[in-house]
Amino acid sequence: MVKFFFSFACVVVAVNNYNRAHYKNNQRHFKKMNQFVLKKFTPLILLFVVINILILIFAGSLIASGFNLGFLLGANVVLFVLSCMGFIIQTKGVRSTNIHAFIRGVYSSLLLKMFVIVAAIVIYILVMGGKANKASLFTSMAIYLVYTSIEVIQLMKIARNKTDA
Repeated sequence: MVKFFFSFACVVVAVNNYNRAHYKNNQRHFKKMNQFVLKKFTPLILLFVVINILILIFAGSLIASGFNLGFLLGANVVLFVLSCMGFIIQTKGVRSTNIHAFIRGVYSSLLLKMFVIVAAIVIYILVMGGKANKASLFTSMAIYLVYTSIEVIQLMKIARNKTDA
């Protein structure tokens, strides 16, 4: 048992030393990457927060109009996560010098969003017993369009700054 603990401690120390040296060597790269991620994801994060605030502020009038607040908030979370994932996938394609990588990124993002959204709608309809709230569904479609437009604007900015295009 002591031998196992000693060997495990040696491995942990070696990994820690490697990670520390690796981090010091690439600290500038990590800082630059974090700034890029924060700068490009800021509009998506702001949109997510603004939509949640608007839903909560107008909760009384939305309920009176027949909207399902739980569905709207859930749809906003799902669309935010999908937009972030799609943005990451498409950013890798935009940065690549291979045009096929860009096309694969666009199609992968599209298929990911399509399958997850269709699955979420089917689950919602099954849970609600076939009585889907059409107003909430159409509002979620509009939110999807807003997320997609912000995603495209951000990707166009990245492509515009690309030097090897």
